Amino acid sequence: MDDREQDEMCQGDPGQAPNRGQPSGRRRKPRNQKPVRDCALTLLEYRDRTEQEMRRKLTEREYSPREVEEAIAFLAEYHYLDDEGYARRYVRTHSGRKSIRRLRAELEQKGISRDYIDSALEETAVDEDFQIACWIRKKGYVPGEYLEQGQYRKLAASLGRRGYSFDAIRRVMDGGEIG
Repeated sequence: MDDREQDEMCQGDPGQAPNRGQPSGRRRKPRNQKPVRDCALTLLEYRDRTEQEMRRKLTEREYSPREVEEAIAFLAEYHYLDDEGYARRYVRTHSGRKSIRRLRAELEQKGISRDYIDSALEETAVDEDFQIACWIRKKGYVPGEYLEQGQYRKLAASLGRRGYSFDAIRRVMDGGEIG
């Protein structure tokens, strides 16, 4: 008995529920035959995507590189994919709670060019000192209040992991000007 016959036997009657606890013997379903444009538009219904994210998602769905490029060109032509606009919206949305470094890193990871990122960051003000002060208050401390060395280090390290520069952290924690 060859593999194909075994697979057909294991599948059983299509109208019956699969036998729980035993492998079904089914192979991975072939790529959905939905046209690549429809798939891309469906992906955009859920949220905006960058060109790189869309390319990755379509490739994961086993569309050919030619189909993927055609779909990307179509989406860009009708401004459904706009990395510059995506960067602007992303910075505007997250500038109140993320540092400039973190915004930059996340956008670069999504495949946005540095020119678009720089432009978006110039358009939207990011007040890191205010964000740091809010984070310190959230943790139950007052900016400028004396902290034990261990507490100070722990809080500064936490803020550093969030992408804030040590100079800004020190300035706010030591009671400097808060914007």
